[in-house]
Amino acid sequence: MRRLLACTALALTTMPAHAQERTFWDLINPDAIAMQFLQSGIFALRTQIELTYGDMAISLLDGRIAMEGVEMVIPARLTGAIDCPASVDLIEIRTENPVSLVTLSGHVELRGIDVPATCFGPQGIAAGAFLPGGRIRLPEAVIDYAYDMPSSGLQVGLRTTLEERVAVTADVDFDYFSLREVANRSEPALWARLSGATVALQDLGAWDIAAPFLPPEATDPANAAQFVRQNGSGMIGAGSAQDSLAAQAFIEELASGWAAFVADPDRLVIETGFPASEPRTIDPDLIQRLDEGPLPLIGLLEPRVGADRASEREALPITSVLPAIQRTDALPPDSRRTVGLALLRGDGAPRNLAEAERLLADLSEGGDTEVSLALARALERRDPEAAYAYALAAGPGGAAGLRGLLDRLEGTLPFNTVLRLQSAAPDPTEDDMAGPANELLARAEAHLRGVDARRSLRHALIYASIAAGRGSRDAQALLDRIDRAVPSDGVDAWIPVAQDAEAVALAGWLSPGDR
Repeated sequence: MRRLLACTALALTTMPAHAQERTFWDLINPDAIAMQFLQSGIFALRTQIELTYGDMAISLLDGRIAMEGVEMVIPARLTGAIDCPASVDLIEIRTENPVSLVTLSGHVELRGIDVPATCFGPQGIAAGAFLPGGRIRLPEAVIDYAYDMPSSGLQVGLRTTLEERVAVTADVDFDYFSLREVANRSEPALWARLSGATVALQDLGAWDIAAPFLPPEATDPANAAQFVRQNGSGMIGAGSAQDSLAAQAFIEELASGWAAFVADPDRLVIETGFPASEPRTIDPDLIQRLDEGPLPLIGLLEPRVGADRASEREALPITSVLPAIQRTDALPPDSRRTVGLALLRGDGAPRNLAEAERLLADLSEGGDTEVSLALARALERRDPEAAYAYALAAGPGGAAGLRGLLDRLEGTLPFNTVLRLQSAAPDPTEDDMAGPANELLARAEAHLRGVDARRSLRHALIYASIAAGRGSRDAQALLDRIDRAVPSDGVDAWIPVAQDAEAVALAGWLSPGDR
């Protein structure tokens, strides 16, 4: 009996925990709490539509929310047509870096969208005649977004495909994006500066179906441009003299672009025609004017119509990139800079960080702030140590956003490494240490910030010590800030550096000079 009881006890101790066993962690698990909030939203949505789903998963650490097997019926009062049954195989929302305090970026993906065309009223019924099975089927629809908190810049991209008909891509870039309070309105209104927008349509079979239903002149390459000119003005409407000039310019663009598409019906691209460096303002007044017609929007965007994007036309020719890769030393600095930045950003050439760094490293050492900062940002995740070295090199130029970048990189690097990279700066000369106290204090603060001077705790300590010795109370307070900037686990590494800096400062203070 004792042997039986012992064996039973041993077996029970080795049995796995069952799902019904709960811990306090189950009550405060962030994923579980987020799931409850999401389910509350689903309950609220179900007051408006019929909605079911097969499964749902959420991970705050990974920045991911996913729902599978979504089925819904949108009532006629919302569609304005009929009760609309729709389905989505997968809805997934992902954030690129959930803990980032600088960039809010992510990815919204919908797969297997299936909606009857009849849900969209008479226009949908007419369009359904051109769609397989009379249904709008999108194998996927992907939205990418990136919002930069410091600059309030926003980039949004959309990619989707209408099954067997057309692929659509759209990109919108805002130099500044915000919502502002407006007098006599209960809700904030959009206020933004648009730096560019592009819509591209890739034919996958829609043209062959739609062309027979269009007027013959519209599909004849020889007459298509004239057809657009004759009919465009009536479609756009009338407006002010300035709007009319913009409309006429757009009609000419559309005429030439449409004629080119008809001759080779592959892709049609519509994009903004103004330089990205001269963004256009979108405000509540403009939005209100859109109720009168499209002329204000045409005047704002100055649309261009063609078969390719401006970014494609501006791509660097291979004859420029190849010599830069094969014969770097023989290339002028300006050419190396152009090709190197293109390779670094993947703008105008395929992204290749190794080749970009090889082309740009000398320019960074020569004091090119833009190049140094671009290298630091590009290498921030791939090689934090190299990124920190380039960020330090950008310091004298005082680039915007540099201080935050330095702080983030220091948070990922060992303090020994930080001190080693900072030590690359040359020691101050006697003339450097001979200025008045307020000038030395300004230098110390610049070195501590890493903006307008290369970041260096050692240099900050030298200048602050001399300034304090000349009676600056602010410099004495700065010395305390320098001490607090040293992490607790880096004190041992800092002591010899600080002792050496204090020796240099004392020697500089004792030297004769302008006090």
